[in-house]
Amino acid sequence: MIGLTLPQTFQDLIGSSAWQLLLAEGTLRSYRPGQPILRQGDPGGFLLALDHGRVKLLASAADGAQLLLTIRGAGQLLGELAGAEGRRTATVEALDRCTAHYLSIAQFERFLAKHGLAQEYQRYVTAKFDQAVSRQVDLAHRSALRRIARLLHDTVALAPATAADPRRVPFTQEELAGALGLARSTVADQLTTLRASGALTRGPHLVVADLDRLAEAFRI
Repeated sequence: MIGLTLPQTFQDLIGSSAWQLLLAEGTLRSYRPGQPILRQGDPGGFLLALDHGRVKLLASAADGAQLLLTIRGAGQLLGELAGAEGRRTATVEALDRCTAHYLSIAQFERFLAKHGLAQEYQRYVTAKFDQAVSRQVDLAHRSALRRIARLLHDTVALAPATAADPRRVPFTQEELAGALGLARSTVADQLTTLRASGALTRGPHLVVADLDRLAEAFRI
């Protein structure tokens, strides 16, 4: 299997046992598909440890347009970069029915100190900044086909095991176009190409037929 490497989660870095301890420190919260979890511009002061489901991160421009930054799945932290006194730099919205655990920044810092995980956290934050730079390069220089293929790949690769249809992408063509800053006709043309290659099934819905072929399309 070819695939594409997904970013390491915080759970990956600290291990499943420490991750479960972190969840136990927080307060469980649930979110329905489409529900905002964090809003750009809101004050920080807390973070969420995503235990189940996928979320999308969106950046809003002054004219109200929203651009998709990335998709994140279970095992990730949400909102930690705002710290105790900063502001949210992106909106986070649930793609699936999600569960996350709420911790204040003070709670989280005590947890890191208690379990000696400050170094792992710094590695996690550094990796997030590196990923953000990589995404900016993608937006500026990658072809429409590569950008669409990467988004579809990551969305399906991060689908929870409990998803009714993990190969189905929960975006319409119009949503893809808006999220990636592309013309709808461009998205339609590239999806036709991906269907012809066998990466996507044929039909009215976006369903991945072959994850490896999506990875190949991203590398073209």
